[in-house]
Amino acid sequence: MASPFGIRIGELFSGGVRGYRANLGPLTAAAVVTMACFAVFRYPAQMALNDGRLATSAGLDLIGLFVGGTVAYPWFSYALDAASGVEIRVREPFRHGRRFRAQAVGSLWFWAGVLLGFRYLYGLPSIVVIVFYVLYGYVIADGDDRGGLRALGTSVRLGHGRRIGLFSLVALFGLFNMCGALPVGFAVNPFTVALSILGLIITTNVTMVAGAHMFYALGEQVEKNS
Repeated sequence: MASPFGIRIGELFSGGVRGYRANLGPLTAAAVVTMACFAVFRYPAQMALNDGRLATSAGLDLIGLFVGGTVAYPWFSYALDAASGVEIRVREPFRHGRRFRAQAVGSLWFWAGVLLGFRYLYGLPSIVVIVFYVLYGYVIADGDDRGGLRALGTSVRLGHGRRIGLFSLVALFGLFNMCGALPVGFAVNPFTVALSILGLIITTNVTMVAGAHMFYALGEQVEKNS
């Protein structure tokens, strides 16, 4: 049975593993920077949540997701290079300041929808936001300088007619990344935290490169059908 994405799930995973293995340095560095931005705000957000300050917690989480999502632009760019099989151009993303601005706009809308949907509406709107807009970062990193909102719209167009398949893939990769964080599920100590961070660096990078493969495949499908 043909894949609706033009590429099979096994190929996505194997491509993600190969791409990360061949580009460990830049992809790992990009992942660490992005995760650090999330973590800086996640800790005080959790403290606020423990104290019952729900609005403060949600605000801190949104800031962390926004900042992390914005600085993730080079990560998307490196993932696209890795999926293309070319040598990663480490400095290339920093030559395009406009794309950082586009990434900031896209990240604000995307993560606000995900977070608020998850916090207040039982998570259902979050699923819709992810399935429709999950590819926006790749759109910007691929050279679309027309703005974050246009990138979100392009993500919608790329996934048209493939929502169920995209939902399945998002769920599958979500479970895959949860496996990376499994050590802290058994105990919380410096060793398990370190193992979980290492695991998440690996799983998120495999996911990012696999997502880049899917982005390219969807783009080819759209061009073929247009």
